[in-house]
Order: sequence, then structure tokens, then C-alpha cells
Amino acid sequence: MTFVIRPARAEDVDVIAAWTKDTFSWGDYIPDVLPSWLEDKESHVMVCVHEDDVPVALSRAQLLSPAEAFLSGARVHPDHRRSGMATAMNDAGVRWAKDRGARVARLAIEEDNEAARSQVVTAGYRLTSRWVFATSDASTGSRMVPSQRLRPATSADADAAWVFWSLSDLAREGHELIAKGWQWRRATRQDLEDAVNDRSLYHSPAGWLIASQPDESMFVHWLATTPTDAPLLFQGLRELLRDEPVDTVRLMSPATAWAVEALQREGFEVKPVLIYSKAV
Repeated sequence: MTFVIRPARAEDVDVIAAWTKDTFSWGDYIPDVLPSWLEDKESHVMVCVHEDDVPVALSRAQLLSPAEAFLSGARVHPDHRRSGMATAMNDAGVRWAKDRGARVARLAIEEDNEAARSQVVTAGYRLTSRWVFATSDASTGSRMVPSQRLRPATSADADAAWVFWSLSDLAREGHELIAKGWQWRRATRQDLEDAVNDRSLYHSPAGWLIASQPDESMFVHWLATTPTDAPLLFQGLRELLRDEPVDTVRLMSPATAWAVEALQREGFEVKPVLIYSKAV
């Protein structure tokens, strides 16, 4: 059966929510975020439809910088999988991004999703970096001495952090990317300055991290530390939670062995995430 790809519309939201709510064992985030995706002028949300014009597949393409696109949210109705829709939407998203100046497209796949990994390799993507998504409840650890605690950083701290990170294992293993939620693009010095301005860049003798609070959780997007200091930095993160109204802490990090070990020792559950890229 043939299908066509068209832009998603507001009236599609309820239909898509009905068949995406049980995508995973825990549900799916698509029903919650789809309305805001449709309002985002920097993204393109697509659906596949048959002659009845009812959406049976979904995907989103975004420009995260003038030259970088990110593709996410690919979903296909259970009754229409293995129909070529996912590949067709990916191709359409890449064309949309290329027409707007993008030179690279990226996407993220959890390591255990072998079907999706095979699909994107066939579509011309290559694995470029390995990350981990670490989660924990917001329980706090033992009190640290004041001199070891994380504190809001200054522009001078940002300069030091940028130079340190640029030469670090984390920058190299992470392909110089920053995680903006579940979206990745090249990190810039301005990211740190922006974090200073909104008081989300923190510094301690053990290193630096960028942490925001989009909801009842804290999300760490970027960090700079060493194998020796990583445990103390993550202890400092727990200490920071004492003064913040959050229930959980989530963290993205390049998957260096020492960062993973330090996170697990601090009680984080760690899940591997793979970043794939291709030139467009």
C-alpha cells in the first residue's frame, strides 16, 4: 500500500497519541511533547498517511545550529511497520535540513535497539560517539566541606572550563558534542557563557558541569572533569540537590570507562546511547 509524507497538523495530535502511548514498557513521551513540536519554528514534524489521510507514522527534523540537523521521534504504527515509512521520513527530514543549510544530520539510538541501528546504518549513517544516559533519584549524600561544593560559575570559570574540556577525554570521546536534552550538537564557548548568565554552569575543584531544571528533575547536559576528580564532582552534584526542589537527576556523559564507573558508584543507573551521523 502506498503512502505519502506530509507536515503534521494540530488535528493529528490525538490520533498519534492513541497509538504511541504504549510504545515502550513505560509508555511514550510523544503524546506530551507533540503539541509543542508543532509550534517550534526550527523543526519540521512529518507524518505518513494513506489515502484516508490518517497518520500512521511520525518523525521530527530540527536545526540545532545553522549547519547541524537532528532527527528524532520516529514512530510507526504497529500495523504498518517494515513498510519503508521510517526510512522515507528520515530521507525527507534530511532533505528539509539540507535545503536550510545543514551539512550534517545526527540521531540517537539506545544501544539495545538493534533494529533501529541496522536501519540507520543502511541509510548511510555511521556511529560517531558513545554516550550514557544516567539517572538516579535525588537523594543527597553526606555533607561536603564548603570548599569542595559546586557553586555557580563566572565568565572566568567558563574560560578555564572551555580550555580544559577542549583537551579532555570527554570532548574527544563525545565528538565535541553537547547534549541538549536528548538532542546533540557541537558544543561552543557560547554554551558556557549562556550557562553562566542563567546560573546553570557550576564549578568546584573537581570540575565543571551545566545543569538545568526543565521540570521536577535536574538535567546535566555537559561536564568537564578528570578520571581522578569525577567521583568528587558527582558527589558535589548530590550535595547541590540539597537546595533544589527536584525528585530525580538525569545526566548525559560521553561513555568513558572512568565516567561510567564513577556514576555507577554514586548510585546512578546507566544506559548506553549511540550517536549516529552522516553528511548531507
